[in-house]
Amino acid sequence: DGQMGVAGDGQQGLDKIGSSPTMAKSMAKSNIMSAKNAWGTSTGYADELRDKGVETSRAQQFENWGNQRQVWRKQQAVREMEAADTNAQSAELDWRELASFGVERNQDFSLDETFGDVSAGDDIEDTISFKSMINKFDGKSILLKNQFMGFADFRASFTSASGKQWSVSPMEGSMNAKEDTEFIVRFRPSKPEVSEGYLVIETEDFKKTYKVIGSTS
Repeated sequence: DGQMGVAGDGQQGLDKIGSSPTMAKSMAKSNIMSAKNAWGTSTGYADELRDKGVETSRAQQFENWGNQRQVWRKQQAVREMEAADTNAQSAELDWRELASFGVERNQDFSLDETFGDVSAGDDIEDTISFKSMINKFDGKSILLKNQFMGFADFRASFTSASGKQWSVSPMEGSMNAKEDTEFIVRFRPSKPEVSEGYLVIETEDFKKTYKVIGSTS
């Protein structure tokens, strides 16, 4: 009678939400996918919880919490590595500052002209081993007194074959017989290597030679 599109009770051919297992499962997956899109990468943990009967939004909350904890642990590890590197740099600055304190010389003359080229002595006072990462330092100290009365100007240097990865401070100054003069020896490798050299500390009256061996870790 002019009425069109009316057939039966209006329910025929339509799936009822909640009454169809297929449709319910599809909607649940759709909700999870929406949560994944909102929170980023999924580990699959929410799917496992949902299959065990956990409500969809609750399952996704558990997965999001786990993801956030993982991100926090990674960030914490990065912060700890940065802090360790900062401490290493600060320690290196402390070594440099400590090494800058020497004793002034007594006389004004050229140590290189007086002592000549740096050469190792016949007797080796000690052998000192160093181990450091590339572009990091390992430092050790040597305490030495003047072997004779009074003060004596000294030179501390490495033989020419020792390599640029070795350094010592102070390189010159004056030492006396009553107090130790502290020499800071540093090894800083720029590549994987085993390096050997000789440190010579000398005055006009005596010479001390130390063999140094450095390796990378």
